[in-house]
Amino acid sequence: MQEEDIPAILEIDQKVVGKDRTPTWPQRASSHFRTYYPPLSYVALVGGRVVGFILGDIRGAEYALPLSGWIDIMGVDPAYQSQGIGHRLIDTFFQGCRSRGLKARAIVRDGDTRLLRFLNQMSFRRGELVEFVRD
Repeated sequence: MQEEDIPAILEIDQKVVGKDRTPTWPQRASSHFRTYYPPLSYVALVGGRVVGFILGDIRGAEYALPLSGWIDIMGVDPAYQSQGIGHRLIDTFFQGCRSRGLKARAIVRDGDTRLLRFLNQMSFRRGELVEFVRD
């Protein structure tokens, strides 16, 4: 991933998530790239065009866990879904983690059955974290 890929990443994210994403997401993508460079972040290209992305970083101490590669956000342009691009992005992310001696981790909303099913297919399993909320 390169900084000039950010506009294409934002466009894909909007197609996947819709207009409900917080207005701060464009700044987050830019600051994520600068903060975690060289990050565990990758893009998928078809014909030189960005059609998918995965933003990741290395963290864990804040959760009392060993340092791990964390998937922060990923997406594949809907026109290119079901072509194995998401699988290749995850595999590339995992290889980046493995080369650093890290586990790969992701946090997912419990009700996101599509993403849960996808991560299960990619050999992810439930980890140690549980979220608590208080109103």
